[in-house]
Amino acid sequence: MRKLLVLTVLLTCLGTAAWALSIFDIQYTANPGIDNTYPSQYVGRTVSVEGVVTATGYRGNGFILSETAGGPYRAIMVMERRNSVQVGDYIRISAKVSESFGMTCLEDVSAIRILDRNYPLPQPMMISTGQISSADESEAYEGVLVKVQNVSAASARASRGRFMVTDGSGQCPVVINSFSNLNINPSAGTIFSYIQGIIVFAHSEYSLNPVSSNSFSLAAPVYNQSRSWGRIKSIYR
Repeated sequence: MRKLLVLTVLLTCLGTAAWALSIFDIQYTANPGIDNTYPSQYVGRTVSVEGVVTATGYRGNGFILSETAGGPYRAIMVMERRNSVQVGDYIRISAKVSESFGMTCLEDVSAIRILDRNYPLPQPMMISTGQISSADESEAYEGVLVKVQNVSAASARASRGRFMVTDGSGQCPVVINSFSNLNINPSAGTIFSYIQGIIVFAHSEYSLNPVSSNSFSLAAPVYNQSRSWGRIKSIYR
């Protein structure tokens, strides 16, 4: 009886222990699932992962954790409002893997340990607007910091802070109030030299979600002036 009791306790501890995994381990899967959202094979398991915080304040209820090198399948949403982590914190976290309306995330956080502060953030990945609008391609960039270049607004900002942009490869949505309430109201035709942010799956679509006012850069206007000594091109920022 005593041996049986010890074995039962041991199995219980093993069943509840956090699995030490990388974010890539959690995110990568070739199985589309029944709803084509590519759920993690670790859904329901408590895991332990490390990474750097790249964005905070998602809908007041989450932050983004990324592997230091960045890249496809190497970032994840953490649904947690009680812990005050900051961008640049390098942390170790224990939490349960879940799917929130089709987006893989960590929730039910049981432990967060800050290992370092002011850690370098991964560089944003350069992708196209067409890749974001393609569900098959954008799945790999869920939670990842990305950048699109030389894009124009295909629509004005709507009431939910959403507008469409394109670089010629296809339109994708930009949502500007996911991480902070950014004061930008583009009209159709506004040209940006770049927009960067986090890829999020919500409302059955992938979108680009800027995290600060530095996530945008408007294209500089070019003025042509005729002079007796030639034509001058001046760029004003």
